[in-house]
Amino acid sequence: MNSLRVLILILLSVFVVAACGQLAPESATATPSPTATASPTPTATATATVTPAATSTATPESTATPIPSVSEPPPAPITVPSSFETYRDQIFGFRVSHPPTWTIASTQSAPRLATLAGPDDVPSASVFLFYQLDVRTAADVADNLLPELLARAGFRTLDEEQITLLDGTPAFQMTYQWRSDEGVMRGAVQTVARGGQGFVVILESLEQPVQEHSEDIQAMFHSFQLEEPAPFDIPRDEALTLYFDDGPLILDPAIAQESQSIQYIMQIFSGLVSFDADLTLRPELADWSVSEDGTVYTFTLDEGAEFHDGTPVTSDDVKYSWERAANMSQISSTVGTYLNDIVGMAEVMSGEADEISGFEVVDATTFKVTIDAPKAYFLSKLAHPVAFIVDRKNVDSEEIEPGTPWWLQPNGTGPFKLRAWEPRLVLVLDANENYVGTPPAVPHVVFRLFGGIPTLMYETGEIDVARVFADQLDEIRDPRDPLSGDLIENPELSIFYVGLASDRPPFDDPMVRKAFMLAVEREKLTRDIFGDYQPVAHGFMPPGLPGYNDSIEDIPFDPVEARRLLAASSYGGPEGLPNIIYTTSGFTEPSSPVVIGLLDMWRENLGVEVQVRLMDPDFYFYVLQQAVDNIFDYGWIADYPDPHNFLDVLFHSGTENNPGRYSNDEVDTLLETARVEQDSQARFLIYQQVEALLVDDAVAIPLRFGRDYMLVKPYLRDMVFTPFGMIDLRAVSLASE
Repeated sequence: MNSLRVLILILLSVFVVAACGQLAPESATATPSPTATASPTPTATATATVTPAATSTATPESTATPIPSVSEPPPAPITVPSSFETYRDQIFGFRVSHPPTWTIASTQSAPRLATLAGPDDVPSASVFLFYQLDVRTAADVADNLLPELLARAGFRTLDEEQITLLDGTPAFQMTYQWRSDEGVMRGAVQTVARGGQGFVVILESLEQPVQEHSEDIQAMFHSFQLEEPAPFDIPRDEALTLYFDDGPLILDPAIAQESQSIQYIMQIFSGLVSFDADLTLRPELADWSVSEDGTVYTFTLDEGAEFHDGTPVTSDDVKYSWERAANMSQISSTVGTYLNDIVGMAEVMSGEADEISGFEVVDATTFKVTIDAPKAYFLSKLAHPVAFIVDRKNVDSEEIEPGTPWWLQPNGTGPFKLRAWEPRLVLVLDANENYVGTPPAVPHVVFRLFGGIPTLMYETGEIDVARVFADQLDEIRDPRDPLSGDLIENPELSIFYVGLASDRPPFDDPMVRKAFMLAVEREKLTRDIFGDYQPVAHGFMPPGLPGYNDSIEDIPFDPVEARRLLAASSYGGPEGLPNIIYTTSGFTEPSSPVVIGLLDMWRENLGVEVQVRLMDPDFYFYVLQQAVDNIFDYGWIADYPDPHNFLDVLFHSGTENNPGRYSNDEVDTLLETARVEQDSQARFLIYQQVEALLVDDAVAIPLRFGRDYMLVKPYLRDMVFTPFGMIDLRAVSLASE
């Protein structure tokens, strides 16, 4: 392993927490957006690999500016030779000059942003960016490196000094040496701090080449400059800048199942209908009328409905999009969940038919859709991405490089167009001026995909909106905090619960399920982790959902009854239980405070040891159906405001989004009755009855309902946070500060 790789590993180990950003305690608990956003079943195609647009360019720059010398005494001027070329990183805002014989390129792999490689006999250098836990100085950034460096054999510092860069930015330089099997090694580090960012330029090699090229190395170090980030030449004041700690896994509307991807899909694609800020269903690409018996919907496409390239959307495009989705049902559980009411959809999904019999093309802009029974929620389901319209020419394009997914160059119909995407670094959207609705008021949206603590990035002006985690809320809600006036509370239509696999031991016995539920002190667990900012759930329908029952009986904490039930179960107590495994998302064990708390409570109150199996958070909801063990984390955010989207979609024995495989004939019958009940109040009463049965049967252990807290800059107008866990960017605008 060469010395540069060793130092890279050291840096990663030192800064790992800051580089990844601080996750809220709840982040380890998987949180999909129902759509199948909480529906599993995808494939390896979910990992996005993009050929990004070039954003960093090398351009010759002639300078001969004297720079204060690092060596003393006396100060000797350091100049950047006119032959040097300049590398500019627009995404994170820095530039550095280097000899023309060196090559430099973006690594596209944060935290290392660039590598400067000289000829064979010249040492290589790298530029890193680490996000810190607070605002620090350049010397503080360097101090973080010292503990690991001191562990090297014969390590000693040769020189260290605070300097000023060409643009006036304070920096810190340190040179050092140590012994290795290869001989005496020498290294140089320069650090620069900007807000919560710590830039580190590193060069390490054998002592002799470092000394031989010392002038070029010093010129390169001193040339480092910070500048205003402008990804893809977009000025900061012309873009809404957000931070998501990761980008989408996939941009195919027919496959995506988790909110991480759907947030982006909702901007690039659109469907026939959508919800406004008041949760009123409105036409998007089409208007509609319904037959008297409620089973035939006639849609008329808006004359302004176009794809991003200006091609009009036709009835055939809608038919193609839905039949394409149906043919992908083996890798997309969302298709059956959201389009299964359409007559003939099941036959296409099973391969028995090529066309949806319930879809009739009348003409280029008119089509009819027949459903199997009158259902009040049918139209709402069409707001889900699986029903969005895709362009056949785009999907089948021969111009896209073989092996590259079509959705890396999507021709959607949504309010924004994909301009560029560099995975794990940045994703940029441009306003779609031909959008069927009112075109977006903000010209660009920049999603930063690599960063640190959102509130610190917000405070230092790097982003315009930031999610506030539970452990920060008390401080920020204090009226004396300068950020308190920017805080917005947003209740979600969501539920987070512990799923129990009722189709296998030991949770095939309802007494065991109930014992595990009563052994959890849910109020304490939620309060300890989320304070009073997340309401405890006693059922499965969240507050604000039509049909919500605020009189549902509280689930008690009763360890005595829990032990009695376990002893009376078919397993006869803890000693009779099989090995129990808790499936959750994460990379390190134990994975989250929620899981740790649950394990402790079951151990203390039931005498049961539960093992943990971790799964990659990115793919948790895509593979959970096949990988679930006995207990699993689950979260669901509504796709449409109807009890059907929670109780039927999650707990009917025939649904795809039922990883616990719960089956109850009485529950199924009631849910099927509610599907076709035309009186809304009667429907809601049925759902409340179902909810009570689910709690009594301990189908799962409800934990909490969701609530988001966001910081929003005062110069943003009409920023909409939907109860579906999404940001609606269609109307947002940037006013002068």
